Amino acid sequence: MPENTFIVNPDGLQTASVPLVALAERLGGSFQAAAALIAAHGSKAWGNDKPGQRFAAGYVPVAEDIFKALSGIHEVLGTSAVNLRTMAKTFANADESALRATGRLNGQLGGTQSRGGSGGGRGGRA
Repeated sequence: MPENTFIVNPDGLQTASVPLVALAERLGGSFQAAAALIAAHGSKAWGNDKPGQRFAAGYVPVAEDIFKALSGIHEVLGTSAVNLRTMAKTFANADESALRATGRLNGQLGGTQSRGGSGGGRGGRA
């Protein structure tokens, strides 16, 4: 096989998207549950006295950053899963188009139209 070969398995890409979807959903659910729990205790659960204000000064910015980061991770995972599915469909469609075009060309040249030449098909390597 040539050194600069690029092989894609569309079914493998599709399969790889499944755990990303599950992880994104689980993370999203955990994120929402944590946000609801914190909201249930109120925005000033630490009180308005000096120790509470000092706690809030350190806690609030860090908590906001953590929630932004978790939200970002959730979105990245979900988007990655969608992108893997799109890539799988695109490569599968390109493979099928190449197979049809090769078959037509072989038919015009007097070869076998049913196989599409020496490549194409999605059996293992696509």
